[in-house]
Amino acid sequence: MKLRNPRLLKAVTTVGSRLVWAWMSTIRTTFDSQGQPTDPRKPKTRKPFIYTMWHENMLLVPTVKSTIPVTGLISHHRDGELIAQLGHYYGMGTIRGSSTRGGSEAIEEVLKIRDSSHLIILPDGPRGPRREVKRGLVYLSSWSQMPIVPIGVGFAACWRLKSWDRLCLPKPFSHIFCVAGPVIRVPERCGKKALESYHEKVQLAMDEASRVAEARARGERVIPNWPVPLERTAA
Repeated sequence: MKLRNPRLLKAVTTVGSRLVWAWMSTIRTTFDSQGQPTDPRKPKTRKPFIYTMWHENMLLVPTVKSTIPVTGLISHHRDGELIAQLGHYYGMGTIRGSSTRGGSEAIEEVLKIRDSSHLIILPDGPRGPRREVKRGLVYLSSWSQMPIVPIGVGFAACWRLKSWDRLCLPKPFSHIFCVAGPVIRVPERCGKKALESYHEKVQLAMDEASRVAEARARGERVIPNWPVPLERTAA
């Protein structure tokens, strides 16, 4: 069923938001910043970042807690509307657009909030391919000069839908492990070749953060192999 009626969408979102809140409140989340000042829950993390996680982990987005405002860059796709409504319910700001639709307008909006709000992006959405970083992410980071923090997510127990992204539904009272990869700073307005290099680094960092987080969810301890050094200086 396609939720095109605004009133129906609002009703579904209101009920859904309350259910998600009750559901996620039973789950324990561990956030490992790898010694970097990138944990959004910590008061010392005052400098805005672009946090990226895979589309399959979208249920975490509306429940992200932060000491400064959080804004989600959300596509114009149908599931994007539902995420946007859920985000508003939790007090998260939204900017509508993506690398393919509404891109230039989205950049203008990001430039307005880049000094006061974190940004959350699902870099393989809204239609995939699964776990493939879209090139618009590094372009946006270059223009906004907001550093990228790749986030890997591992579920100790979850259900997966048969959707293109294999959407994760964490089981109640389970444990989620989040691992922050190295801060990636894309130079301002760099050329095509440099952008491609940073795109590759972000892809590798996302893959590695996911590998580490998923291993920890299985109870395994692994040594990360990051494509760029970790930042351990103050934010």
